[in-house]
Amino acid sequence: MKIVKKIVLAFLVLFVLSSISGYIYFDQKFTPEQNYLKVENESGPVSFKWIGNEKNVLLLPIHFEGDAENYYLQFDTGSPYTVFYSKSIKNISQISTKGSVAKTAFSIGKTKIASDYFKIYELENDIKNDSIKIIGTIGADILENRKSLINFKESFISLNLNKAPASFQKNLADFEFKKRKIIIKGFLKGQEEDFLFDSGTSAYELLTSKEVWHELKLSNSKTTIEKSQSWKRVLTTYTADCNQNIIFDNQKIPLKNVTYVEGYSKMQYAMMKFSGMTGMLGNKIFLNKNLYLDCLQNKMGIE
Repeated sequence: MKIVKKIVLAFLVLFVLSSISGYIYFDQKFTPEQNYLKVENESGPVSFKWIGNEKNVLLLPIHFEGDAENYYLQFDTGSPYTVFYSKSIKNISQISTKGSVAKTAFSIGKTKIASDYFKIYELENDIKNDSIKIIGTIGADILENRKSLINFKESFISLNLNKAPASFQKNLADFEFKKRKIIIKGFLKGQEEDFLFDSGTSAYELLTSKEVWHELKLSNSKTTIEKSQSWKRVLTTYTADCNQNIIFDNQKIPLKNVTYVEGYSKMQYAMMKFSGMTGMLGNKIFLNKNLYLDCLQNKMGIE
C-alpha cells in the first residue's frame, strides 16, 4: 500500500512540475520583446483601405519624409510587433537595414513613428497588389499604453489619442492587453468566453476550434472551403453559417458565420489551448461598429 501511495505521490509531483514548467515555457515563449516604438502626436482620422471582396486585409497608409510615394502597412493586432517585409523595402532609401533589423521613421496621419529596431520578415510571398505598395505590418505595439479608435462604420482609424472620444467617456468595459494580445470577454450561448481580437483575420467573424465550430454552425449550412496564406504557412479555412449572438458588456453582436482552420503549427494550436481562448474575432464581426481601445487603462467600448 505504501508503494502505491508513493507512486501516486510521485505522479502528482511530476504532473505539478510539468504543469509549472509548461506554464513557464509558454509564458516565456509568447512574451514579446520590449516595445521599441517612439510615437508622437495624435494621428487624427486616417482613412484605411480594404483589399479583397470580403475585406480580407485592412491597410493603413504611411508616409516617409521626402518621399511622395504612398506605402501601406497591414493593420494586424495579432502581431506583437510592427515589421517590414524584406523584398518590399529594398528600394526605399529612408529605411536602413542591418541583418534582420531596420531603422526608419514614418508617419500615419499626424502621428510620427520611429524605431532603430523594426523587425524584418522574409516572406516567400509578400502581399501583392498592382496599385498598392504594401511593405509590412503594423502590430499591437502601436496600441500599447495608448488610446485608439477603429471606426469600421466610416473606415478610419485614430491613433495615440489624448483622451477618449465623447461617446466613449462613460460605460467602458474591461479587457486584457496581455503580452500585446487583445483579449475580450463575451457571452456565447450563455457561457462567458475569452476571445482574441485579431484584425489580421480580417475576413472572418470568429475563428475557433473544429469542435466549437461543429457546435455553433447551422446543421443545414453549406461549408465554404478556402486556402489562404498566413506568413509562410498555407491555411485551409472552413466557414459555415451560424445563428448566435456574442454579448460584450451591453452590446449584442450577431454571429452569422463561424470558421475553423487547418494548417496552423503545433505551437500555434498549443498556444490557443494554453491560453484558454475560445477563438479569434476578426474585423468582420465589427464592420458596422466603432471599437475604442484604451491599452493604458485596459478599457474598451463598442458602439
